[in-house]
Amino acid sequence: MFDDLTDDELFAEVLQRRAGGEAVGAPLGALCERWARPARYVISKIQASYGRGSPADADELYQDAVGKFLDRGLDQFRGVSEQMPGRSASPKTFFLRIVKHVAIDFYRRQREDLAPAASDPDEAMEEPASEVARAMDLSRRTEERSEAQELYWRAFERLQQEHPKEAGAWELYHHQDVEDHEECAKRLNISVVNSYKRVSRAQAYLRLYLLDLQQEGGHE
Repeated sequence: MFDDLTDDELFAEVLQRRAGGEAVGAPLGALCERWARPARYVISKIQASYGRGSPADADELYQDAVGKFLDRGLDQFRGVSEQMPGRSASPKTFFLRIVKHVAIDFYRRQREDLAPAASDPDEAMEEPASEVARAMDLSRRTEERSEAQELYWRAFERLQQEHPKEAGAWELYHHQDVEDHEECAKRLNISVVNSYKRVSRAQAYLRLYLLDLQQEGGHE
């Protein structure tokens, strides 16, 4: 029934029906079904990071995320990226973020419930050496990611200036989560083959620009 609609069009149908007081179960169910596989992948990554979990957990967490998306997510979604202000965010990205937080909260609670209580109050105030080392490593990696993101956006700005068509295709495919070359081609009014070519060329240019920026940083 909704196969011909894109994610954005189907999400707009959900919002329109909800605003009109109509039932949204059918379009919302179709939309979430499209996202079931990536949602379970997100859950599996969280399970791996916490070292626990089962397929049964994944089903329960997925359903919990769908419920939160219906109860609060439809009102909270604004179409703007939280990580990168000024960038657009898709309903799919927003939903997967809900899935991620639902899974993290679930396994974090499990870990806290299983953690033994400290016998000495002073022990509870001291961070074990392993925790200190982990915190320092996390801080270092966070700083490295921040620097890498800055280099990336500088490279992308250069791509926009020197190769705007390739930048436009890259923007759709990677920044706006349009993970389908047919949809990219439709939005850009080009062929699917040209969509593949533009994204591929954009990736090659970005690698070159990033290499240049890294070399410039090494000579400062």
